Amino acid sequence: MDREELNLILLSETPFVIRMNDGREYEVRSKEVITVSDIAASVLYRHDDGKLRHVYLPLVTMTAVEPIAA
Repeated sequence: MDREELNLILLSETPFVIRMNDGREYEVRSKEVITVSDIAASVLYRHDDGKLRHVYLPLVTMTAVEPIAA
């Protein structure tokens, strides 16, 4: 995944899920909860305990970014 590809997805498709190479998945329900730099994305997500958490996701470890079915 590269920055331009992720930014294009942000412009056209929300919500979506980011799948990582270790099997983790992060739902991005709004463009306001993600920022993209040259090498990583920073995502604010709701953890299993109900609290909002911040995670740093290197672009090279992303395996897929797919829209969430409504």
